[in-house]
Parts: sequence; structure tokens; C-alpha cells
Amino acid sequence: MKIAIIILHYGSFATTKHALADLAKKIGDNELILINNTSDDISPLSRMIPGTKLINNPRNLGFAKGVNQGIRLALKDKSLTHFFLMNNDLVLSSGSFAQLLLTFNKFPSAGIVSPVLYHGDLYDWGGKYNPWTGMVRHKNWGNKPKTTQSVAHVAGAAMLISRAVIERIGLFDERFFLYFEDLDFCLRTTHAGFTVHINPDVIAEHAVSAGSHIIARTKYQWASHFRFVTKHLFHLAYPTAYLYDLFIYPLWLLRGLLARTVLNG
Repeated sequence: MKIAIIILHYGSFATTKHALADLAKKIGDNELILINNTSDDISPLSRMIPGTKLINNPRNLGFAKGVNQGIRLALKDKSLTHFFLMNNDLVLSSGSFAQLLLTFNKFPSAGIVSPVLYHGDLYDWGGKYNPWTGMVRHKNWGNKPKTTQSVAHVAGAAMLISRAVIERIGLFDERFFLYFEDLDFCLRTTHAGFTVHINPDVIAEHAVSAGSHIIARTKYQWASHFRFVTKHLFHLAYPTAYLYDLFIYPLWLLRGLLARTVLNG
């Protein structure tokens, strides 16, 4: 088994450089596809790991469209059996890609496997989906799980996908510019008969998003949640989920605006 590691570059050059410097020590015989979702020249980054394939976009095309470019390219190489989506602010702090692959041997139904994400002081045990709200809630604890977990959702920040899943359900839905595309993909995966797991033998440290971007994040989340609920209405989401778009997201946006006003004096 062989992995195509797909990293979407957006934001800080230094952040992606740090991730690639760490990845260079651990990539092994796997391959890297680097997607540039900016107009910046990141050719120096593409030379950090030999054999890196670089795709340049003229602007930010969003998460789903960007990673789909990488998956499409990887699919052309039949030797690549799995595709690992990896945020540019993430590093594997323990464990290996080989250990992630072992999960597919242990669980023949596995379609997606994720390392345990470590957010500074808490371990992410995966998410549980609520069709009444159209939201996913992740359990975060001070200790990592002792055994491999079966979950409804893992983040696209660190998602190892089998070729069989892509061939069965297709790519990420590009109507989601940012947020909810990973939940949509996980639910489609399980609906197709596959299972989703997190492997506690592999830990990935993930940088927490800066609070200064809370307003932009809320706007993207709001739009994507509405799109998600509409797509899955009466199937995987109930009409009550629209209440989040009518009341909760506006309140979160207002809170962000008030916080920014206070900070700016």
C-alpha cells in the first residue's frame, strides 16, 4: 500500500514550510502533492521533498476543490492506494503512515482513518453527528483513546482515504467552499457501507485557528451549514437544523463583531 499525501497551501509560507520540514523525515516511500491555493510563488516549498508534484492555482479555490485536484492527480497512479489529506499547519508527532495503513487491514470495512488530533492540551476522539441540528460534536479529552475508535466524523485536516471509497462515492462536494465538506464526505462514506476510524497509535499536532479570524470563519461555517442541511434535508438532516442558520449563527457572528469592536477600542 502506498499513500499520496495531499497538502493544500494557503496562508503563511512559514507554516507550510514547517509542516514540510517535519514531513520530509516521515514520508518514506509515499508521495507528496502540494496544492497552491494562492498566487504566491511556492516553488521553493515544492523542492523540500524530492518528487513533489505541485499544482498552482491563480487564487483560493476553497478546500474541496483544491484537495480534489490532488486526488484526481493521484488517481492516475495505480500504485497509490490511499490518499492522506493533511493541513499545512499539522505535523505527525508520534506514529507513522504505516501504522495508519494497518488500520485498513485490521478493519476490512474501513474507508477513512485518521490519527488522533492533538490541539495543544486536548485529544480529539472523533465526532458524533446530530441530524436534528446538522452539526457534529467532537469529544475532546486530556488523554488519548487506548483503542481504535469507530466514529461518525473525522476532520479533513488529517484524513486517510482508501481508493475504494473514492471509486465508490466520488470526490469532495465542491459546492462547499470551506467547512462541512469533510462531514458531508464522512456521511457519504458510511452511507456507502464503509466505516470511519481514528487510530490512537498515531498523533497529529494541529495548530488552533487564530481568534482574529472568527468572523470570517463564522460566515463560511454559516453558508456551508445551510448548504449541507439543504443537500441532506429529510435524509441525513431534519428541518430543525435550519434553526442554527436562523438563530445560532447570527448570534455567533454578532458575538464576533462585538469582540472585535472591544479589541479595537
